[in-house]
Amino acid sequence: MFRDRRLEEELTLESLDPRAAAEIFEDLTACLREPIERIAAAYWRYRETADVAAQERVARATEAGEVLAYYQATPHYLYELSYWEASRDKQSWYRVIRTAARKYGLRRLLDYGGGVGGSVVHLRAHGIACDYLDVAGKTFEYAAWRFARRGWEVPMWNVLSGWPQAEYDAVMAWDVLEHIFDLEGTIGQIARLIRPGGWLLSKSTFAVADGHHLHIHLAQHARYADVREFNRLVAGGEFRFIGQLKPDRLSRLLRSCGLRHAVAGVRIAARLKHGGNFLIHERMQGAPAASQPVGAR
Repeated sequence: MFRDRRLEEELTLESLDPRAAAEIFEDLTACLREPIERIAAAYWRYRETADVAAQERVARATEAGEVLAYYQATPHYLYELSYWEASRDKQSWYRVIRTAARKYGLRRLLDYGGGVGGSVVHLRAHGIACDYLDVAGKTFEYAAWRFARRGWEVPMWNVLSGWPQAEYDAVMAWDVLEHIFDLEGTIGQIARLIRPGGWLLSKSTFAVADGHHLHIHLAQHARYADVREFNRLVAGGEFRFIGQLKPDRLSRLLRSCGLRHAVAGVRIAARLKHGGNFLIHERMQGAPAASQPVGAR
């Protein structure tokens, strides 16, 4: 099985999930019509040349257009996000989300910042409705290709041309909020998409240091590395913090016995803390209904 040890080290991944990797890499190679080794080589060439300056510019952007232009044009994430999706780590978190959806009655989800579509692919393959929203670009097009390949008609939304008019049980924002220029406005937009009592599930790393996977996080949001600041931003009268979504105690027991990515169940721990787990913010009464017009920012 193909392995990129250097990328695994950067992403702090333990290993690939063989079954998931076979399917994910087959998607990527079929779409790009290149063997995975050549795709990886092209990724590293781009990473070490043009992408260095591009990411530094984005991190210090003064206008939203600079950020959006990068994500519309970059080929960077096709390989990187696919590799991350193929890891045991991310597959385990997919199981956490799908287990929570069934346990807590989250029948319809939206993946905000859906990237290459991995969350949608996983959840829909297990019978859980999940729509997709991101900025139009190479990852958007690739996600659409993956959905079509499976014969799915997935509602897809481009933030530049309009947001959904639907109402969701949960909106998932996974390693994306740190990349959003107008973060305050975006939280307000997300609130309008969630039914009262529904959830914003967020998992973010607001970096305060330089380096790949860190300097691409917008410098203006570094203060949200303090989870109390992040909670104040999200709460804002429209949400209240519920807790962390995480594997349950039986999962932890199985992991201590050597099944390192086991998910036997999930629980909510009422602890406000960044790191590892999804934060749950419940949508309260007060935000405009989803049926009212919602424009792109």
